[in-house]
Amino acid sequence: MAPGVCETDVESAALTWLSELGWQVKYGPEIAPDGLFAELRLRDALLPKLIRGEIRVKDAERFLMERGL
Repeated sequence: MAPGVCETDVESAALTWLSELGWQVKYGPEIAPDGLFAELRLRDALLPKLIRGEIRVKDAERFLMERGL
């Protein structure tokens, strides 16, 4: 098998990067839509806007804090 990048490497790098930016990394079942921390959908909606530069990180953080997330 030829060496390359695998999904686990990409996921680990992304989680490390987001953690360094101040995001709290949680285990999947903790943030399931029907779980105790059901913020996944909201964060999923915000992330593409952050990536495209449509909103600033500080604005997204304020928005989440106002909603207790």
